[in-house]
Amino acid sequence: MGKRQVHVIRVRKPVSAALLVLTSAAMVTLVLLLSGRVYASQSDAVSVILTGSLTRDRLLAFLMPVLANILLFVPWGFFAFIVLDRPERSRRHTYMMAFAAGLAFALAIHVWQALLPTHVTKPSDALANALGALAGAALGHLRKGVRVRFEL
Repeated sequence: MGKRQVHVIRVRKPVSAALLVLTSAAMVTLVLLLSGRVYASQSDAVSVILTGSLTRDRLLAFLMPVLANILLFVPWGFFAFIVLDRPERSRRHTYMMAFAAGLAFALAIHVWQALLPTHVTKPSDALANALGALAGAALGHLRKGVRVRFEL
């Protein structure tokens, strides 16, 4: 029995760019399908914390939309980092570009949602989205150090 070969699958930049566009379209579709449905607490989170009336349920009602907004943009940030990554560009610059692009895309979605008759959005949603893009960019960077090998 000889050594097993490790097969490396290379995904070219145009394919990564197409995946970024498809991810963007899926996110816009998801936002459109979910618009008008309230998944967040109606009370202001800052006033809840300041008045000391923060219960477990209120904490979850505050955190769940934030976590959902972050997780929504992780795949987008992953593909954005892959598309923007170049050998001649510093990692820091690529991270900043992915964060800025994520923030711009999140703000565009926020403005679009604000124009819908059944909008449910807050400015903090765009920041949480941009943080999700940054987390996705970190995963895009980490993927360089990971080799996946499936064994039979």
